[in-house]
Amino acid sequence: MVELNYEKIAHTLSRQRVLLHILFWMGVVVLFYFVFQTGRTPLQTLTVNLGFMPGHLLFVYLLIYLLIPHFILKGKLYGSIAVFVGILAVALLYLRWADVYLLHWSGKSSVWLLSSLPRSISALFSVGWIAVSIKLVKYWYLEKEVRQRLEKEKLMVELQLLKSQLHPHFLFNTLNNLYSLTMERSSNAPQIVLKLSSLLRYILYECNEPVVELNKEIEVLKNYIELEQSRFRERLEISMSFTGDTHDKVIAPLLLLPFVENSIKHGITEQIDKSWISLYLHVEEDILTFKLLNSREEQAPDGVGPDGGLGLQNVQKRLNLLYPGRHMLKITPEGDTFMVSLEIRFAGKKESKLQRQIMENEDTMSYSR
Repeated sequence: MVELNYEKIAHTLSRQRVLLHILFWMGVVVLFYFVFQTGRTPLQTLTVNLGFMPGHLLFVYLLIYLLIPHFILKGKLYGSIAVFVGILAVALLYLRWADVYLLHWSGKSSVWLLSSLPRSISALFSVGWIAVSIKLVKYWYLEKEVRQRLEKEKLMVELQLLKSQLHPHFLFNTLNNLYSLTMERSSNAPQIVLKLSSLLRYILYECNEPVVELNKEIEVLKNYIELEQSRFRERLEISMSFTGDTHDKVIAPLLLLPFVENSIKHGITEQIDKSWISLYLHVEEDILTFKLLNSREEQAPDGVGPDGGLGLQNVQKRLNLLYPGRHMLKITPEGDTFMVSLEIRFAGKKESKLQRQIMENEDTMSYSR
């Protein structure tokens, strides 16, 4: 485990910060040297500019470390005006003091000389607005980073909650299926136990990753459907089609299975007569097309639709979180059929940037534990 030396990092950042401040003020000195030339020798001009520099330092640092964080960003309008006027007055007073008693630049002997104020104010503002702009941009950038981190953490928490809700929901349904088979003393029970064991291993262990291979998800779909076909036998007619290039594609785990589970639970178990399911999955380039049709009672409640069942609610939320703007889901209950149509646009052969960030954060969290 790599341990971070936070004291060393803080010291390094502090040194970098001091260096940036020094470079900024060196740039100001160079600017003043060319803008406010005194007609004297270069050494005299540089000396005068350095003599006035503490006034600019005072003005800038009081603005960015007192006025902005404690008054402007807190929305204290009148306090901001009063403090700004006070800061400006202090800086101007120093500039006049330095002129009269230290540099003798203007040749005037009065500290309260008003005719020099426009030039002094112009000099202060020329540096102040640059420093304040840099500070405000930094505040905006840091706030944006914090907001993005909070959104990412919120996303991770929501995904974990959704997955934790989905697992018990699926497990209870599959265990009920196995219970009905054992009660009938079916000879297929051992094979069903193996398939169920594979499904449980997938859910409990392999689904801990934010993305899985699409082929693995397809295999789970097939196992689940075969398990249910063993349960319903001749009552259930199933047709499946998996086509296209599914290699090197990844998808969020348990994203497609809830649709099949919902079709079994609401479209078949609630019917007395023979039922049917038609499943079609095709991948072409970076587009996954998934269609699922199943029979249902013509008078079945519409609650079997988009908001029917915890599984469908979860998968809709996960689609919105993981594939924002990159999926299209349509759930249509019509008469004696129920149709689900889903299209997902992959970010490429590898997982999307968002999913990589989630994976890195989950790895970090698990590693720290």
